[in-house]
Amino acid sequence: MSNNQDNNKTEDLIGQLCGDLSATSPRCPYRRVAVWLVLSVAYIVGVVYYLGLKVDLAEHFTNAAFLFEMSMATAILISAALASSWLSFPDCIQRDWMKTVTVTLFGSFLLWIVANGIEEGGFDFSSSFFMSSCSRGILIESIPFIALIIMTARGNTTQPYWSMAMNVMAVSALGWIGLRVTCSMYDSMTYGFIHYLLPFSILGVAFGFFARKIFKW
Repeated sequence: MSNNQDNNKTEDLIGQLCGDLSATSPRCPYRRVAVWLVLSVAYIVGVVYYLGLKVDLAEHFTNAAFLFEMSMATAILISAALASSWLSFPDCIQRDWMKTVTVTLFGSFLLWIVANGIEEGGFDFSSSFFMSSCSRGILIESIPFIALIIMTARGNTTQPYWSMAMNVMAVSALGWIGLRVTCSMYDSMTYGFIHYLLPFSILGVAFGFFARKIFKW
């Protein structure tokens, strides 16, 4: 009898605490990230079509270094977008390991860029850093970045800084893929790093300082 009374008290307490809440259904993280990926890829394709190809794709697709580079960028894009979507939930759907995968891929990609930069003769940061190509790179990447931030902000992340980091990595990889084939000087990894990846990463870090306010819930 006492057990029934205790159960009734517990149910009454739960009812009092949840009385003002409405029933909700959990969001599907895969649908959200799939929509973002499809729209972002379509946007980048449109940008590439507008700017025009500046490389011979038939020739580049026979280049092992180019294929490795694009495969790494694609892997970073997909893993970071998935991690960002999962991080929109308080417990990251118990898949925190995706952050490690993304960071490892991004770190490897940076090492690849550094190795190529050294082979090309080093990084010259004094040569027209703030060129029009730099601003074009930021412009191309800004719309997918804002869209991903909005998607993340509509969730309930408890790891805002990690969420912002995943957003930056995802859009950096997406922008790299698009810019890789639309810039005639982009055969130089040094040029691509200085004028495209680095400025956007700096912008992402600046946004990161406000991540807790942007993704509050």
